[in-house]
Amino acid sequence: MRMVGTRWSSIGVLAAATLVLAACSSTTGATPAAVEPPSLSSAIEAIAPQVRELMAKTGVPGVAVAVVHDGKTEYSEGFGIADLRTNAAVDADTVFQLASVSKPVGATVVARQVSDQVIKWDSPVTKSLPNFALKDPWTTTHVTIADLYSHRSGLPDHAGDDLEYLGFDRTQILDRLRYLPLASFRANYAYTNYGIMVGALATAVASDTEWSALSREAIYAPLGMDRTTSSYDEYVALPNHAVGHEKVDGAWRVTPEQLNDDAATAAGGVASSVNDMAKWEAMVLGGGNYDGKQIIQSDALMQALFPHNLSTPLPPNVDRPSGQYGYGFGIAANGLGHTVISHSGAFAQGAATFTGMIPASKLGIVVLTNGYPMGLAESIGMEFLDNAEFGKPTQDWWSIYSNAFANIIENTGSLTGTTPPSSPTAAQPLSAYAGTYANPYFGNAVITQKAGKLTLSMGPKRQRQWDLDHWDGNTFVFKIGLPEVGQNSLSSVVFNTRDKTMFIEYYDVNGLGTFDRLQ
Repeated sequence: MRMVGTRWSSIGVLAAATLVLAACSSTTGATPAAVEPPSLSSAIEAIAPQVRELMAKTGVPGVAVAVVHDGKTEYSEGFGIADLRTNAAVDADTVFQLASVSKPVGATVVARQVSDQVIKWDSPVTKSLPNFALKDPWTTTHVTIADLYSHRSGLPDHAGDDLEYLGFDRTQILDRLRYLPLASFRANYAYTNYGIMVGALATAVASDTEWSALSREAIYAPLGMDRTTSSYDEYVALPNHAVGHEKVDGAWRVTPEQLNDDAATAAGGVASSVNDMAKWEAMVLGGGNYDGKQIIQSDALMQALFPHNLSTPLPPNVDRPSGQYGYGFGIAANGLGHTVISHSGAFAQGAATFTGMIPASKLGIVVLTNGYPMGLAESIGMEFLDNAEFGKPTQDWWSIYSNAFANIIENTGSLTGTTPPSSPTAAQPLSAYAGTYANPYFGNAVITQKAGKLTLSMGPKRQRQWDLDHWDGNTFVFKIGLPEVGQNSLSSVVFNTRDKTMFIEYYDVNGLGTFDRLQ
């Protein structure tokens, strides 16, 4: 899985779709009585020792956990430090960034609007967003909120995330999705944060309000989630909030550049506490009912919890089914045949989160952390669910998840790890390369010459800059330097002065790496 830009959200459905047996039992609008987990009390008792053990093993600064059963919060506790600069302690009301756990939360906002008959899951997004377009006109007019929330629109994996890192705003990013190649409509799975955001925005426009305000009005306020927000500024203004941490040279520190994900807030911009998230889980497990009040009509919510797409198709010789995705929820099943609905979230800047629920048992757990993603949140969550239902873990979850996260970051670039030519062909005078190069998707890229070096600048305000080193002839390289790739990753930049083009290898993921010179 490739972590694009700054959001490690391709891992978002790893828990539900990849590592658990992924079949789905039948779900109806009715809300049956809960199946009592046979080992719930001992499973709760095992949480704190496991959290402390994994915190000691990883050094992750802060963790908070809550457990819900049959509409009640049975456990909530904080561990460690919210901010290493202040040594403020984590408790159950500490607010963390949820990262991609924002997706299932946002799906319930949409479900509330479906329940209130403001929109339908199968409403075409152009009904609310007439100027929205994808590369194919037919797909543009037919793509629905449901298609976008189940990652089956045909957009490529993480479409638009690369633009967010470069500094483009939401409007600019959504407008540029029309330049991306499309896979077959409703026949593929590709995880897209900005696809989710389009579905959310269409819902907000139909509701005649802004998404953050709609989220509060539809879900947060009715559930009494007073420490939950879909606004970055509100999150950082809240007292007792955790900040992201990264590990550098073996030592943990507050990440210098915290992630403001307002541009894709429905996909990754929610912040909440475990006490608040426990209320949300209780509502989901209650079929839309919380504390005797029907927040969402059951049928509207249940549509999000059915499998609508294959998230991890597997070869026929693999002895387990493929992974499933609903509308913003990963869907799987455990060894008892009980449906497990879950989602993970991760920011490289320091957020790793997990929500996991078993509707048959009306049992849920939420784990929030403020450290670089290492698999801790998922391991705690999955081990608890196993302990509650089976009396012991069914797998070594820590080994599975820690290895999965450790192996995600790899060096990239065709020249990475190779030796530069000992006698390279000389470059042309650097002035021959300097200038502005245009690309419909990425916008302008500017090459400047200073002190015998070339610098590449990208973004609407030229926010991102890389120094280029000569490699051979018209080929230069730069160190990518992003958290999504290995630290030794290089990208080539190849100039064609005859055709007046520049090719940037790293940004050619979707075949859009060629820029045309303007001057």
